[in-house]
Amino acid sequence: MKRKPSPKAIGAFVTVATILLVGMVLFFGSTSLLTKSERFILFFDQSVNGLAAGSSVKFRGVPVGSVERILIRADGQRSRSTAIPVIIKLDRSRLERDLGVAEASFSAETIHESIEAGLVAQLNLESLITGQLFVEFSFEPGALPDWRPHLEKVNGMLEIPTLGSPLDEITTKAVKLISNFGEIDVERLNESVNVALENLAIVLEGIDSEGISQSIISAAGDVRALVQSEDFKETIIAAKEAFETIDATVQTFNLEQGPLAETMASWTGQFDKTMAGLDRLVSESSDLISPESDLRYEFETTLRELGRAAKSVRLLVDYIERNPNALLTGRPEDE
Repeated sequence: MKRKPSPKAIGAFVTVATILLVGMVLFFGSTSLLTKSERFILFFDQSVNGLAAGSSVKFRGVPVGSVERILIRADGQRSRSTAIPVIIKLDRSRLERDLGVAEASFSAETIHESIEAGLVAQLNLESLITGQLFVEFSFEPGALPDWRPHLEKVNGMLEIPTLGSPLDEITTKAVKLISNFGEIDVERLNESVNVALENLAIVLEGIDSEGISQSIISAAGDVRALVQSEDFKETIIAAKEAFETIDATVQTFNLEQGPLAETMASWTGQFDKTMAGLDRLVSESSDLISPESDLRYEFETTLRELGRAAKSVRLLVDYIERNPNALLTGRPEDE
């Protein structure tokens, strides 16, 4: 004899099921169960490494959806197309509620008008550390004048054009730069640098900087001794007295007219110039050799700096001869 189902058990089961259903609706209300979405397909002619299902889709930095799937080929894709199809999902509910996008904006006609106005998608870097990518929409009028769809037939999703990513250009330049470095003949460069440094060392060793300094100092001392000597002073005094005697003698002649006047005028002018030059020489020599003179101080300082520079160059040459790789790796921190 069969037992009849208990009305209480049935009622309890229905009640529990209803509660669970309401709870699920409340819990998943903000997710896809109640979210309106619109799907589009994009084709990228570049690597999509770093893009994955769930990656962000943004419009000028504002999140508007996510990547749903990444395929190898799509239904209806042209046979010669090697682009990677990416299906994205736009959150219509958020676009309409938060961003004020009209529902009519998702119609095929409006999408085509937006494409004609320059709507394009592009891959951008989400994180420099992880290399994660995201899809970004923007308007670039005239960026794709000869754009041709990758789909030969519409399979229910509209295709939106894509632009090449600036990441491709950066990667290409980096690869080219690394390739150029690889073509450098490091051994030959190292040999050339060593030869140049050896030649420089030979030239520097051939310069007798100390001898030059001593010669200059010796010459300055000789000039000083000459100027300060009693013989030099007596010579100057004697020359002045001789010219004064000549001047007194010629006063007895007619110096205003005739050849003698012209000759004496010429001699007098030359004598004045000679004496002026001699005075300047004595003054400048005194300034040069005076222990307190700025000129002598600067001259001696310059000689000391030249000596230190020559010593530093010799040390650099010796170090590079012992460590040629220092030209490329630099000097170790512990030295």
